[in-house]
Amino acid sequence: MLPVNQKLFFYGVAVLLLLFTVSLARKRKLRENYTLLWLFISLVLFLIIGEYKMLTGLAGIFGASPNSLLTFCGFVALLLLILQLSIMNSYQAMQIKNLTQKISLLEQKFYQNSLLKIKNKVKISS
Repeated sequence: MLPVNQKLFFYGVAVLLLLFTVSLARKRKLRENYTLLWLFISLVLFLIIGEYKMLTGLAGIFGASPNSLLTFCGFVALLLLILQLSIMNSYQAMQIKNLTQKISLLEQKFYQNSLLKIKNKVKISS
């Protein structure tokens, strides 16, 4: 069982995380899919704090202390978040490269069309 002061501290952290997430979502600084992720993390924190016996039982199954299990789960969650962000970063880098190439081709066509128009005007005026 968690001591009361630790329980209050962790509840405070979970509430602050929840409020911060909602605030960022309302200001449109956090996308919806990440908002759901961080709201889920806040709710999991509430669950773990409220049901510490569940964490202790789960840790007993794996033969670890509750703190070690919680640290490991946090580490795995962060690795999954980093992996997801890396995938999104790679996808966006590919999109940027494709858009840059399209813009370059459009600029080249525009430049060629402009030269043709200038040549036609010069021919007409001569």
